[in-house]
Amino acid sequence: MKIDRDLFIDQGYLVLRNVIPNGKLQSMRESCDLILERQKVNWVLERKPDDPPGGMYETVRQPRVLMEKPGIIDGQTANVIEDFWVADETLDTASSLLCNPEPNITSMMMMCNPVRNHPGGTGWHRDVHPIDMAPMDALSADLVENGPRYTQWNVPMYDDSVLWVVPGSHRRRNTQQENSEFMEDLKKPVTGGIPVELNAGDGVVYILPILHWGSNYSTKLRRTIHISFDAFRSENILYGHNFYWEPRFADTLPDKYRTAFERFIELHLERADLIEATFRAILGTDEVAFLTGLAAVHPGEEGRMVCLILLSKLANKVHDIKHGQPIGLDGLTPELHNKFADRFDDAEADLLRERFRLLTELLHEDAKRTIPDMDSRTQRLLFTEMPAEFGLKEFIANWDA
Repeated sequence: MKIDRDLFIDQGYLVLRNVIPNGKLQSMRESCDLILERQKVNWVLERKPDDPPGGMYETVRQPRVLMEKPGIIDGQTANVIEDFWVADETLDTASSLLCNPEPNITSMMMMCNPVRNHPGGTGWHRDVHPIDMAPMDALSADLVENGPRYTQWNVPMYDDSVLWVVPGSHRRRNTQQENSEFMEDLKKPVTGGIPVELNAGDGVVYILPILHWGSNYSTKLRRTIHISFDAFRSENILYGHNFYWEPRFADTLPDKYRTAFERFIELHLERADLIEATFRAILGTDEVAFLTGLAAVHPGEEGRMVCLILLSKLANKVHDIKHGQPIGLDGLTPELHNKFADRFDDAEADLLRERFRLLTELLHEDAKRTIPDMDSRTQRLLFTEMPAEFGLKEFIANWDA
């Protein structure tokens, strides 16, 4: 597959032609239809008392099938794995775009058409928010310096132009013009935004902070595979520290694919070991071990504050898990978070939270000042600024405060 990584880094997205060759397209469509029918059964079983007979399938603006759910992938539908997920060309392309020898699949889903039209779709947004992420200014600076470590792909089985992007927006905060237009109407074209026109079997891969818009969820037939790749071994930031799929998903796969997913889990656990060592250095106020651990998690010197912020989010999740509090996973599987939290006892989790308290409070103050409504996608677009005059030196100095 021919790729232009320089264009990808500059624009924040890249269109890939014939990701699914014409000769395999029909069998992929048949598998996608079967996958949806299996999920419809689950939605019926999961429906709430006031839901229609089809459950969530009949109510949401964009039905999404999480393909790692039990019974979705088997011998009849395994060509989705073979012909795309772990195909050599797919993994080679992901490796080239992330500059990483072993990219990991972190999510696998399919986006389908709803039963009624939903004009305006999601509204413009970045997949950046205060719950799990660092402010946009820091993320964009780190991306410019170190490149991406997480990408999302859309590969439609039928012609698709639902996705719009603002090229280059992953490298900067919003312009005043963009914010003005967003405040007026988040669900219409914005200056500089363009539709991504994909033919059946084409794909688009994009860098997460890019401004994008799921523009129009209509009843037009849609079966678009959505998959994300992370790079657990890279010189870039820690991103999500998790999969959307449970590790036992690997056990449900045919033998020929299981090895790949078991390897993804191994790489995740290797990184978890590095993070644990870094947390234990913080607990022990061992500055040298902390800086060594942080460098192991984020080898690129530029952007280590971004990594520290993301570690603070994880530390707070560990604390909340130990105390039985909800942690706002936004669909992520809890199993790996719980297993990571099990590495620490209650007292260590409490102390770890204290070590990060000042950074957490500074981030919250900045977010609260600039984002009156953190649940609003419009307001989340304002999540941009880092705490002033606070870096690694100040973080270390605060350990004994």
